Amino acid sequence: MNIESCEDRLQIAMHRARYDFVLDRLPAGEAILEIGVGAGIFSQELMAKGASYKGIDFDKDTVDAACRRSGGKADIIQADARKLPFNDDQFSFIVCLEVLEHLGDWQAGVRHIHRCLKSEGKAIISVPYRRVGGKSESNQYHLYEPGEQELVALFSDLFKDVEVYYQFFTETRLMTAARLLKLRRLLGLHRIYADLSTGEPHAIARLNIGHQSRGMTMAVILVAKRKK
Repeated sequence: MNIESCEDRLQIAMHRARYDFVLDRLPAGEAILEIGVGAGIFSQELMAKGASYKGIDFDKDTVDAACRRSGGKADIIQADARKLPFNDDQFSFIVCLEVLEHLGDWQAGVRHIHRCLKSEGKAIISVPYRRVGGKSESNQYHLYEPGEQELVALFSDLFKDVEVYYQFFTETRLMTAARLLKLRRLLGLHRIYADLSTGEPHAIARLNIGHQSRGMTMAVILVAKRKK
């Protein structure tokens, strides 16, 4: 997604928060791989901080557009995240935001992240939150959204240190109960959710990332370190 031209203010805010989350955990001088460069917005920020940078995307037109955005400076190629065309232990930092759900065989994507990461490297991934995995009912391009437990389990099998974070919309207990019981309108709480969907600033301000979700969970973010 191009957060510079997108009109969906909620998605812009969510993507920007995930970018900042990654940058806060990215030391200078890393050998970076970005899986799923999209429009190349985040690529430039990663390039500015890393010692080296490579990016991939499955779509050729997207790759071309991202390369043009960088003025030809970014090393971005067309490739399949399920079959990364890189050497074992090549990168010290791998970023894969909102990509695994597009793959179908998301496990192959995770295993290639593990293969290409250096033994003491770090990988950060994010996917839409689901308690139980399945095909998205609202996005035809999300072939399979992994469930929280199966996602964490696979990463835990491959890495010694896995930190789990949640991106969530902060709710009071009453708000959570009203949402789960479908009583938001009856209790006069529907307006804040409508404002969230349209990206109103006061609603966007309730978006947070933390180890524990304190409201409506929207994405799960994993920080995986030290390969097994």
